[in-house]
Amino acid sequence: MVLKVKPKSFGPVFVIYDGTAQLRYGSGGGTDSQTHPADGSPVETMLASLGACIVRSVEWAASQNKAELQPFQVKVTAVKSAELPGRLETAAVTVIGAPAADAELARKIVKQAKSYCTVSNSMNTEVTVSLEAG
Repeated sequence: MVLKVKPKSFGPVFVIYDGTAQLRYGSGGGTDSQTHPADGSPVETMLASLGACIVRSVEWAASQNKAELQPFQVKVTAVKSAELPGRLETAAVTVIGAPAADAELARKIVKQAKSYCTVSNSMNTEVTVSLEAG
């Protein structure tokens, strides 16, 4: 007998890059942000870590491509698996805004960031990363 658990969604968790070294974090659909992830479940903390890793990986990829990085934010959501053991089945990361002025270069940077991110590479779940140019 396979036990099923109720599907559950997590997020969105936002990580904001404004051009400074300090990342900002937000949750839900609000515009409020702070310098640390919001108090929440351990899964939401993990999503904030995934988002921060993607932001830092975008920074690294931009520097490797000698691109001037523009402000952007990352939105992370996830869906819990319907089967035990409890785990995330999928995590979706959306880079909102173009991290580089050139659209093709922005897509390249985001693709490279996915491959550089230690957190996404360490998760035992499907992680997708996409770009939503603003």
